Amino acid sequence: MESNKIPLTLNYLGESHRLQIVHGQYHSLMSLIADYLAIPGFGLCCGMGSCGTCVVQIASPYSQVKRNVMACGILVNDELANMVILIPDKIY
Repeated sequence: MESNKIPLTLNYLGESHRLQIVHGQYHSLMSLIADYLAIPGFGLCCGMGSCGTCVVQIASPYSQVKRNVMACGILVNDELANMVILIPDKIY
């Protein structure tokens, strides 16, 4: 891993997208997902935390535990390194 990049994987509609994100390129996980995947209806409130359309699951490659989070509240930093982000097929 290069020290200035954060490796992570986005899983959506059965496809895995391995990314290397430059530090500071994105503020939130929601903006990263919206930019890379352009999912209709994802993040409708633009990161205000009020609509719930950016709920994803974050999974560690070292554990079976998955946690549901709102992507707008997750900072893109080293804590996301090697994580797998599972994006639901349907946005509610």
